[in-house]
Amino acid sequence: MNLFEIIPSDLFSPLASPQRKLYADALDVLYTAYREALKIPENTLYSMLRNALEHQLAETSFEGEDIDEEELRDISGRARFLIRKLCAKGWFEKERGEDFEEYITVPGYSSRILELLHQLRDDRPARGYSYVFGTYSTLKVANESGTVYDKMAAVYGAYDNTQALINLLQMVYHNVKHYFQMQIDMQEVNEVLSSHFDGFGQKVIEAYIRPLKIKDSIPKYRIPIQSVLRSWAEDDDLLLAMSNAAFQEKRGESLEACRADLLRKIFWIEDRYENMEQEYLDEIDIQVRRYTRAATQKVENLTNRDQNVRGDLNVLLTALSRNRRSGELVDQIQDGFQLYQQGFLSEKSLWYRKRPGKRTKNAPVPIEETAPNEELRAQAEQLLHSEYGRAAIAAYVMDWLGSGGSCFSKDLGLRDDKAYIMSLLAVLTSGDKNAAHEIRELGGLFSENGYTIPQMEIRRKGEKK
Repeated sequence: MNLFEIIPSDLFSPLASPQRKLYADALDVLYTAYREALKIPENTLYSMLRNALEHQLAETSFEGEDIDEEELRDISGRARFLIRKLCAKGWFEKERGEDFEEYITVPGYSSRILELLHQLRDDRPARGYSYVFGTYSTLKVANESGTVYDKMAAVYGAYDNTQALINLLQMVYHNVKHYFQMQIDMQEVNEVLSSHFDGFGQKVIEAYIRPLKIKDSIPKYRIPIQSVLRSWAEDDDLLLAMSNAAFQEKRGESLEACRADLLRKIFWIEDRYENMEQEYLDEIDIQVRRYTRAATQKVENLTNRDQNVRGDLNVLLTALSRNRRSGELVDQIQDGFQLYQQGFLSEKSLWYRKRPGKRTKNAPVPIEETAPNEELRAQAEQLLHSEYGRAAIAAYVMDWLGSGGSCFSKDLGLRDDKAYIMSLLAVLTSGDKNAAHEIRELGGLFSENGYTIPQMEIRRKGEKK
C-alpha cells in the first residue's frame, strides 16, 4: 500500500520549513494534550501553546508563511495560526461537540508519529523493559495453572516479546556503531569522555546491555522457555484445544490455519532463542569492545598529541587532509616524510596485515665442541675436597657430639646450607669403616606439617649405647 494513501501528502511539510523548530515544539505540545485528556477542547490546546511557546512565538518572524496580519499582530494570533496550520496539514482534525464547542481529534497515524517524535526528543535513558523475563514468566504461569486460552495467549505474547527483543538488540547494535562514528569527529578530550560515560555508558550500557547480562538474561531463561514451548508443541490434544481457542479469537481463517500459525510461532521462538547469543549478543559484545578500545586510544591520543612525535604527525596529517591545496605543502615536507598521494581506493588502501616471508633452507651450522679446562676442573675438585672432605665431615660431626658420646637428629641446629649438606654427607659416610661415627635410625618423628621423618642417633664409632 502506498504510504501517502494513509497519511496526507503535506503532513511533514511544517517540519521542512524554516520554522521547523517551532512546529516541532508545537507537535510535542499536541502530544502532551493528547496524552493528558480523552477529549481535547480547542481552547485547551490554544492555552497550552501560548504558555509553552510564548518566547518562540514572539521571536519568530513567520517569513514566507500564509499568516494573516491580524494573526501576526500578537502572540494569541500566532498561536491561532499554529492550530490552523497543523490542522490544515493533517496532524489533527476538528469536530463540534454536543455543547457546540470545538474539539481536537488525533487520527491513528498522527498519534503514532507524535509518540515517535516524543520518544526521539526524550533524552532520558530507557529503563524497565524485560522482554525475556516477561516471556518466561507468562509461559511458566500458563503452563502450571493456566487454561487453554491462557496458553494460547501466552504463545502469541511470547512471539510479540521475542520480536520486540530482536528489534531492541538490532537497535543496540546500530546505536553502538552510531557512537563509534560520533567519536571520530570529536577533537577534545572532554567531549570523548562525556560521550563515553554520560552518553554511551548511561544510554546503552546501563539501559540495555547490563540488563541483558543480569536481570533479563537470555542464557538464564532460554532453556525454561524452550522446554515449555517444546512440551506444548508435542502435546497434540493441547495443541488442538489451543487452535480452537485461537480460531474463536479470529486469529486465523480456519482451525488448521490457527494450528499451523501456533506451531510456526512456537518453532520460531525456539529457533530465535537458540541462536540469539551467537547472532546478536556476541556481535554486540564485539562492537562494545571495539568502541571501548577506540575510546581509550582516542583519549590517549588527544591527551598526548602535543607532547610526542605521533601527536605532531597527527596534527600535520590532519591539516593536510583539510587543505584542498596541500600539494605545495607535501612537496616541502617530502624530504622529511615519505608521503604519497592516494589515487584510488581498494581493500588494501587503508591498512593490511604484513605477511611474513617464506623461510628458506640454509646449510647447517656446525657446533664446535670445546674441550674441558683441566685447570678449572682441578680447582673445583680441590675446593670440594677441602670444604666437604672426609676429614671435614668427621670434624663437623665430632663438633656435634662434643664431650658426649651421642646425640639425636632433633637436637641438631641446621642453621645454614653448609650444616644441611654436612648432615647429608655424614649419613653417606656412616657406613665407611674409616668413619669416626655411625648413625642409626631409631624410629619416626611426627612433625608439625604432618610428615613422618626418621629420628637418627649419631655416636662415636665402636661405642656402645
